[in-house]
Amino acid sequence: MIIARFRAAEARTGPLTMGQANMVRCVLTDPPEHMNYRAVRPLPPETTLAALAEAAGQLMSRHESLRTLVRDDTQHVLATGELAIPVRDSATPEETAEELARELQGTRFALESEVPFRVAAVTCGGVPCQVALVTTHSVVDATGLAVLLAEWDALILGKPLPPVTAPQPLDVAASERSPASLRRADAALRYWEEHLRRIPRSTLTVSVDDTGTEWLLPRLRVRSAAAARALRRITARTGVSASAATLAALATLLGLRGGASVVPVLSISANRFRPGLREYVGPLAQDALVPVDLDAGTFDDVLRGVRTITLAAYQNSRFDSAALIRVMEAVQRDRGVFFARDVVFNDMSVPGQGGRVIRSGDGVHSTWLPEATLPTRLSLWVNRLEGEFDVTLWADPRVIPRADAQAVGEGMARLLIDAATRDVPLAELAVTPLPRDHDWVRSDNCWTDLAEVRRLLPPGSEVVAVPDEGLGARLVAYTTADTTPEELHNACLTALPGRMSAIAPHHYIICSTSPAPGERWEDQPRLAGGDGR
Repeated sequence: MIIARFRAAEARTGPLTMGQANMVRCVLTDPPEHMNYRAVRPLPPETTLAALAEAAGQLMSRHESLRTLVRDDTQHVLATGELAIPVRDSATPEETAEELARELQGTRFALESEVPFRVAAVTCGGVPCQVALVTTHSVVDATGLAVLLAEWDALILGKPLPPVTAPQPLDVAASERSPASLRRADAALRYWEEHLRRIPRSTLTVSVDDTGTEWLLPRLRVRSAAAARALRRITARTGVSASAATLAALATLLGLRGGASVVPVLSISANRFRPGLREYVGPLAQDALVPVDLDAGTFDDVLRGVRTITLAAYQNSRFDSAALIRVMEAVQRDRGVFFARDVVFNDMSVPGQGGRVIRSGDGVHSTWLPEATLPTRLSLWVNRLEGEFDVTLWADPRVIPRADAQAVGEGMARLLIDAATRDVPLAELAVTPLPRDHDWVRSDNCWTDLAEVRRLLPPGSEVVAVPDEGLGARLVAYTTADTTPEELHNACLTALPGRMSAIAPHHYIICSTSPAPGERWEDQPRLAGGDGR
């Protein structure tokens, strides 16, 4: 065991940033392997354990987020302290370092009492050769992690670093409470509420039981040099960025498969638009809600719409997460539709870093990767868009089977290649829509399975779809259960999460008797009735 010591000018205390508050909630509740970052780094020759401890201490001294405790929605930045670094000797240091990193990653951080940074060293014959570094989402997002790792690489080589010029989290928290920032945060909530009241519940429309789910998902990696070349042409032809065009291709294929006119995509926004935040070591990334309109005839129409809506979405991606949850809960009750992060887009590519191209031909190549854990229905991770189109599609096979996931993943690349030189009519895309029987109706912009709505109700109940000019179909529930319309609506809302093809009924009627064979629920004596909205 060795000890790293950190020291700063002063201890500081203050409110959490919006990004911290959002991530602290997740770090305290989600599985730690989902929320903690791990990295394994080889150590330069002749590195000593003392030098390793010194580098860790310097890194913590530079960045307040690495020495911050969180108590009662307040961050407490320590001025001085120590970090214990375990040391393990091994004849196979690379494997041991990976094992240590997984162990440290798999343990939840006690944010109220433990600094959110873990380091472990591996020696071989007493000589330091590997280091495992672990931190968590309440400390950094992916961009902030890259900053930390770049600084670690310099410090362990003994290179001097310039003073930190990016703001510390407490500085960001103060700026977020300025009148202008508060107005922007309020505007973001209004943006979200406006779209949450009209977008579909989901484009995947398959109900699953998440009880005991480990979220061990297959991953499809899709690569194509031709698609990367096509993206350059699409940008030159339409003015739409490569990232936005990729998001548009994903939404288009999913929307055609699901029969949706609007596809809600949650895009991870880095929120580093201001130059002063580019080197910020703290969580800034939050969801940007991108509702992609497919009520168009061609892919160019979709691209133009995505170019416009992504600008608005990213501008409205910094918000008070607790306030947004309250907005979501209010909309859920008013609309009877539970919105979840079913389609996520995460562009992790770095502009200007093309990298090595594996295959330079005109084809599209896909490979199934080993299953990995991620709590998602469908998530597209963009690895690279320059030199080679390189993406990884995570898909819950209960919702989108492997064959469909492969069709979507490869189809994105092929659509982009085709769109490089022409405006592709959506009617030409060979997408097999989801099969739907007579129980399916369009209600409040959502494809809804009446069989799934019935499962929200007490046994023996019925739901009837009544034509409605505004909703498309108004769902009326009938039951003889000993309850009230308000209690029934609350029970339906409670059962909604996870049911992507169900919404709560719009109206509830309590009847005194069930219909006899050949009779209708509509003709039964009524005891009570009322709207759920």
